[in-house]
Amino acid sequence: MKLTNRKTRTVVRGTLVASMAIALISFGGLAAERSNAAAPKLSQGDRLWFQCRACHTLKKNEPHKLGPNLHGFINAKAATRPGFKYSKALTTSGIVWNDAELDQWIKKPNDLLKGHRMNYAGMTDASKRALLIKYLKEKTR
Repeated sequence: MKLTNRKTRTVVRGTLVASMAIALISFGGLAAERSNAAAPKLSQGDRLWFQCRACHTLKKNEPHKLGPNLHGFINAKAATRPGFKYSKALTTSGIVWNDAELDQWIKKPNDLLKGHRMNYAGMTDASKRALLIKYLKEKTR
């Protein structure tokens, strides 16, 4: 009789453990779906901008960070954002931030201009640079 009770308890315990495991896995899956649904979808531009935002801001009247605020910089002369202290190299460069100059700057700033203070190695992928430039044009109007 004790043997039967022990077997019964073992079977019941095993069933409960299995049921709880299934419930937890199911709940975990639902929770993951909910958290993914609630998380905003980032565009490729947002993802590319992510590393830039450590030093730059985009919206009008946002403060400068390590780098200048970029609002309205497209087709503007380099080093003209009020209130930011630029390097002499950038101030005297004559660069105008058009697509070609931006592409070269994002690709490898040191190849475009020596003596600037931007600590950025560059982005080798041309398609990513094009996406980032498009993003900057949209976000800095």
